[in-house]
Amino acid sequence: MKHLYLLLAALFATACAQPDKQPVDYVDPFIGTGFHGHTYPGATVPYGAVQLSPDTRKSNWDACAGYHYSDNTITGFSHTHLSGTGCIDLGDILFQPNTGDFPAALQSYRPEPLAFSHKDETAAAGYYAVTFKKEGIKAELTATTYAGLHRYTYAKGKSQNLFIDLRYMLDAETVDSLYLRQTAGNEMAGMRRTQGWTPNQYVFFVAQFSEPVQSANLTDSIGVLHFGVSEGLPLVVKVGLSIVSEKNARENLLHDVPGFDFDDVRQKARETWNAALSDITVEGAPEADLKNFYTARYHTKVVPNIISDVNGQYRRQNNAIGRLPDGEKRYSTFSLWDTYRAWNPLVTITDHQLVNDMINAFLDQYDATGELPIWPLSSGETFCMIGYHSASVIADAYRKGIRGFDAEKALAAMIKSSNINRKSSDYYTQTGYIPADIRSESVSCLLEYAYDDWCIAQMAKEMGNEKVYEEYTRRALSYINIFDGGTKFFRGKRLDGNWEKFNPFAPGRAYTEATAWQYRFYVPHDVYGLVQLFGRTENFIEQLDSLFIVDSRIDGELSDITGLIGQYGHGNEPSHHMAYLYNYVGQPWKTQAVVRRILDEMYHPTPEGVIGNEDCGQMSAWYVFSSLGFYPVCPGSNEFLLTTPLFPKATLRLSNGKTLEIKANNPRRNGYIDRVTLNGQEITANYIIYSQLMEGGTLDFTLSRQPNLARGASDEAAPYSLTGAPEVSIPYISQDVSMFVNKIEVTFASATPDATIYYTLDGSEPDETSTRYTSPILLTSSQSIKAKAYKQGYAPSHTFAVNATRAVFEKPVKTTGTTPGVNYRYYEGVFRWTHEIKESAFLETGTLPYPAINSAKQEDHFAFIFTGFIEAPEDGIYGFMTRSDDGSVLFINGKKIVINDGSHAATTVTGKVALQKGLHPYKLIYFEDYEGHELSWGWKRPSATRFEAIPERYLYVK
Repeated sequence: MKHLYLLLAALFATACAQPDKQPVDYVDPFIGTGFHGHTYPGATVPYGAVQLSPDTRKSNWDACAGYHYSDNTITGFSHTHLSGTGCIDLGDILFQPNTGDFPAALQSYRPEPLAFSHKDETAAAGYYAVTFKKEGIKAELTATTYAGLHRYTYAKGKSQNLFIDLRYMLDAETVDSLYLRQTAGNEMAGMRRTQGWTPNQYVFFVAQFSEPVQSANLTDSIGVLHFGVSEGLPLVVKVGLSIVSEKNARENLLHDVPGFDFDDVRQKARETWNAALSDITVEGAPEADLKNFYTARYHTKVVPNIISDVNGQYRRQNNAIGRLPDGEKRYSTFSLWDTYRAWNPLVTITDHQLVNDMINAFLDQYDATGELPIWPLSSGETFCMIGYHSASVIADAYRKGIRGFDAEKALAAMIKSSNINRKSSDYYTQTGYIPADIRSESVSCLLEYAYDDWCIAQMAKEMGNEKVYEEYTRRALSYINIFDGGTKFFRGKRLDGNWEKFNPFAPGRAYTEATAWQYRFYVPHDVYGLVQLFGRTENFIEQLDSLFIVDSRIDGELSDITGLIGQYGHGNEPSHHMAYLYNYVGQPWKTQAVVRRILDEMYHPTPEGVIGNEDCGQMSAWYVFSSLGFYPVCPGSNEFLLTTPLFPKATLRLSNGKTLEIKANNPRRNGYIDRVTLNGQEITANYIIYSQLMEGGTLDFTLSRQPNLARGASDEAAPYSLTGAPEVSIPYISQDVSMFVNKIEVTFASATPDATIYYTLDGSEPDETSTRYTSPILLTSSQSIKAKAYKQGYAPSHTFAVNATRAVFEKPVKTTGTTPGVNYRYYEGVFRWTHEIKESAFLETGTLPYPAINSAKQEDHFAFIFTGFIEAPEDGIYGFMTRSDDGSVLFINGKKIVINDGSHAATTVTGKVALQKGLHPYKLIYFEDYEGHELSWGWKRPSATRFEAIPERYLYVK
């Protein structure tokens, strides 16, 4: 037995880190290039402007990084790529080596992609290589901050050709300006401006070759360069980039790569990466864990990307050229909806200068555009995703003492941006919630706005601005307005206060890339307040448990929902903090168990080893934090919640120059925390403070195989929450009280046991002097209902409000000369909302038997307006629905009934109207933006129980 033990120990030691290996040796850039990770395997350096990588596909979701591991051909090597995003852009300046013949007329020519095998492919940090056996070409890539280097070795006797394509794009962007020219015997230069995910995106380049160009066949957009017949020696190509000018691209190139020594540049890239990765080192784990860790760390450092040149110039969001003082840098590519959760807090530990540079970039964009960034790319703004999470990044930095920026200006920018955000901040600030029947993503937007507002409040408080603190603290509690105590979910609420139709397993229009389950526990700034909404702590724990064990079904399709454990979806960011919530309710051992499960199941050292979009480092930052033993559930609180470390030893070089060593006894054997000390002082709470971490020293975890049920179980061990005292859960009614016929009974309840409810029917604010609810209320007319719940020893609930409306039936029109069919008007243009269609000239009009979009003249960017009369076969309440990608609105009798506008995904929205029997005029508006198209509509007749397609026989035109 003793010998068996020694053999197993020896095998384990062999599987662990070898003493001569460095952090860079564990990086595998192929991790995340399969499944939906959307990473690229090519060459780059930390935060570099160049991402030189092979392109294997374009124009579909898994082409976001240009490369997918399942492919077997390479179109060429382009110089800019996104890491792990869910949207496509870049792929600038494509080079393809070739040995074949090219036609004299090049304008419409593109060479065939080159076949390859993964057996002939290599990738490391700062280096990529592949051999094209059929062509007899070995291609190697490396990079500096501003330049990409190619080394092509053609088989002896082969023709050395190089194809350059400025028209090539990873997606269907428009190239509206470009040029390509030969500027010297061994130099080419060019520029292109695209209108893609961001508008007016410029890329200038200068390419220099180690051999003179013997002949060149050029157009303004593509070129074929011929370097003679190979003698077996490599051709080196170095390409400098700038988004400012050709002059700057040349200056960047000469600054970074004065010669053509490919191996020297490759070695420097390796050294740069090793130094960057050495700020956090881990020891004593199997090689698979080390590969996961250091590749995750690598992915956290490929973005953001520098956009300022070596001379300090950069292109601003208004297209003006700015210049920075010496030593300052400007960055872009901020995937803030993803990264504010963990990536940005990670940088506050390791790199204060980068934090300050990023925030100054935010403020520069604010100066140029009047708004803080949402999702900026290059010199543009994508306006992608939701929230105003620049506020989180700024407040988190300020509260941690990172203040190399104008704080007063930053606070003013945060306040202004919070009130002009394009995704429904108008309704949010006016009504305290976003009407789900008017705007998409209403639940997700509100929840994230509430958190961002809490961030603004905290920064204002620390700066002594009590007025802003009080206003934004009130706004931070707005999440309560959309909590339904009956289902105990956050739900879409219509403008009249009634709940939208609800399926918690469906990725509905009210949620962003998620089901209701995956936003059910998103109140990071007020978890205790959220617990109160569930009525009592036991209810909350029961439902949190159910998140991880409930059916993993998704009723519908959404490619972003991956990595499911129950309804916890680790493949997308809304779920990322939820495993840590047990720390708030006295059961931290459950956090420790679930986090370890996620680390083990959702990350692997394989191309498919990232379970969802890598998202510019956020998926990797979750892994880095969680494997170290702590995680920032609520950035801005300065707290990191504890969990079990994955490694026996980790060493952090902190940004302030100090060192923090994290130790844990045999984490692979022991999954639970028994005791934690920092520099010998015991930490009994379920969190550690930022200032404690930054003092450095030793954070020591004593682990055990069985959970310590006593540690962290007290109320005092819980992390921060905005709500500190017990509060009654907001009252609710389960029935829909809109458009009732004749009369309806209204029943109130609260999730808080033994709560007393008081209500009013005239729209006035209820209190304990109002009518006490004791039994169902019978309504026979329209009423404005408000209710509030009370319980001794608790703060009173927030006010619930809903409008009960008695149906008023729309009268039919009297018309003659109708015939079956639908009138349509067809438009083309770039539309984001249906109201923009009228600003374009229509191209065609006619009649169809039924609303359909298959007669569109182009794949994207078109619109239809359908009009006519719809026959209501009976009196009653009709439900109508549209399902559209990208947006639709339905009018009946001139009134908006279904508002499915600007959804930019295939979503279904319903509405109701009371109709008398007969003909009613309607108008159905639809537009297609990009990435798929769909339009269908239906109704639920008064005597029906479900929706069905509207039969053609009920549609008429005059």
